[in-house]
Amino acid sequence: MAPTSSDTLQSARQRVLTSDFFALCYLMLCNLAYAGENDGQKAIQQIIERLPNMPAPAGTLPGKWSLGWGPQVTCDNSNLIYAAEFLDAGTTLPVFSAITLRGTDTQAKPSGILKQLLEDLSAENQVIFPDGNTRGAKIAQGTKIGLTTLNGLTDSTHRTVQQYLNDLLNSNPATPVVLTGHSLGGCLTTVMALELSSKLPKGTNFVPNSFAAPTAGNLAFINLYEQSFPFSPRWFNNIDLVPMAFANLAGTKQLWNQCQRPAPLLFKLLVDGFDLLLKACSAHYSQESPANSRTLVGACQAAAADAVPAATRDEAVAEIQALLQSAAARLHIAVPGIALQGIADWVRELLFQHLIPTGYWDSVKNSPGVAPIPNPF
Repeated sequence: MAPTSSDTLQSARQRVLTSDFFALCYLMLCNLAYAGENDGQKAIQQIIERLPNMPAPAGTLPGKWSLGWGPQVTCDNSNLIYAAEFLDAGTTLPVFSAITLRGTDTQAKPSGILKQLLEDLSAENQVIFPDGNTRGAKIAQGTKIGLTTLNGLTDSTHRTVQQYLNDLLNSNPATPVVLTGHSLGGCLTTVMALELSSKLPKGTNFVPNSFAAPTAGNLAFINLYEQSFPFSPRWFNNIDLVPMAFANLAGTKQLWNQCQRPAPLLFKLLVDGFDLLLKACSAHYSQESPANSRTLVGACQAAAADAVPAATRDEAVAEIQALLQSAAARLHIAVPGIALQGIADWVRELLFQHLIPTGYWDSVKNSPGVAPIPNPF
């Protein structure tokens, strides 16, 4: 007996809840949130225009992409959020809705990778999250501020993302809700998942799925997060610096020695200074357990390869150099004359390992159980 349409839809939803089948789709949605020229409105227009034509994965029911909510971007372009629905082409019912979050536009302004880590997250200042929890769960103050800002955004329908999901689930209660993001968007994915799970109908199926994300909080936060979401894949390139913040700061100092790109002395001094600051403030960070981690094996950048155009790379080098010097001044670290030697090669490796087109796309595509889709970028 041939399966009915509802059986096929149910099977596809089960893939979302239990497997990595749609992982490359989530990464595609993350990359769609990036745009050139550091222009939030351009990113919004790009999502609106391109989402309906994004490819669907092979091996599941025929489907199409539809914009469910947003996109919305903060006035300083530091965060962007939208909801994409993957619809069963036959019934037009949602297979899942993916809430996609983006931090700084690392494609348009690659220096934002370190800017948000060094300045915006206020990692030395931790606050209780979720509010009123008795487990000692805390996250970085800057992450909490970013979440509060995103929760207040409304789209053209005058609804917040929470209100959109309430409406969606009232009509289709079995729809899985995926939360996904790359880099700082991945960090926000973890905190928004806990926030929404406490406010949406009990029994909602949440699937947080992060890429290249620094950790949001301490061990108590991670324990609560993993208990709340037993299936919460965390994808990271093992020689990407960003996912090592802030749970493995010491490891970042020697990260690319195997690539003949030793960290600049100033970066090493900053890591030591920042580590002391975290300890002085009793701020601790942990990452997800190995069971939820999808480790992607990074490869050193080829000599002829570049993650971004040369002009953008050179601008990023100058901006990251200025960021490091500013952080050194804040931590009262003396900067010796050779402190920035080798920074250009070091930044090139940072960009190559961290950005989606170079450090993540092919690795996720080639991971076990992931459905292939054509690269639309």
